[in-house]
Amino acid sequence: MRNHEVTTFPHKRLTRAEAEAIAATYTNVTFEDDQGIHFRLVIHDTDGMLIWWDWDFVPEAGVMPNRYIASYGIPMAPATDDN
Repeated sequence: MRNHEVTTFPHKRLTRAEAEAIAATYTNVTFEDDQGIHFRLVIHDTDGMLIWWDWDFVPEAGVMPNRYIASYGIPMAPATDDN
């Protein structure tokens, strides 16, 4: 079963593996403009409105998603039973 501790992005450029793992824990965090080597991480509010996006290669790409997830109350994805 997934642990429901808050998961945060590292305060640096994002690797695809880091971003995929963390985005999977939230319902409104997705990828857009996936170009294979680069992608945009996107956050929508609970009504589906865009509230933030940035490219993975921005030097501190993980800083702002943490702030928006916390301030907008982005919900975590439902826990799944891994057994």
